[in-house]
Amino acid sequence: MRSFLIGLLLAGALAAPAAAQTSAPTSPAAKPADEVKRIVEQTYNVQVLRVTEAALEDGTAVYKVAAMMPGTAGNAAFMVNTLTVDAATGLALPPFRHHAAGYSLPQGGSYEPNRTSNNPAVARGHTWR
Repeated sequence: MRSFLIGLLLAGALAAPAAAQTSAPTSPAAKPADEVKRIVEQTYNVQVLRVTEAALEDGTAVYKVAAMMPGTAGNAAFMVNTLTVDAATGLALPPFRHHAAGYSLPQGGSYEPNRTSNNPAVARGHTWR
């Protein structure tokens, strides 16, 4: 009985470093976040504000990259967009996923107009149609 308990303790001690290693990168072929940041900044001439790990519906590892346009971009100056970037290649993925029966829209976000009382258009009496 004593040797069985010692065996369990040793197995737990050996499994702890292996469990810590699995929480690091999402896949062995994934590029590190700082390399993805460098690729996006050079490819699209933007300033990357934030890089976060994510996964698509099918389990593919991706990064969500918040990128800001430079001040010299005219009307788009300082505009912030979120790109979905493939973790293996560092290239941006399209926002629409094409399927045999059409395409699927990105998840999240609201396309409803802002009808709260904090909206200046509501205060001016703007009629929503």
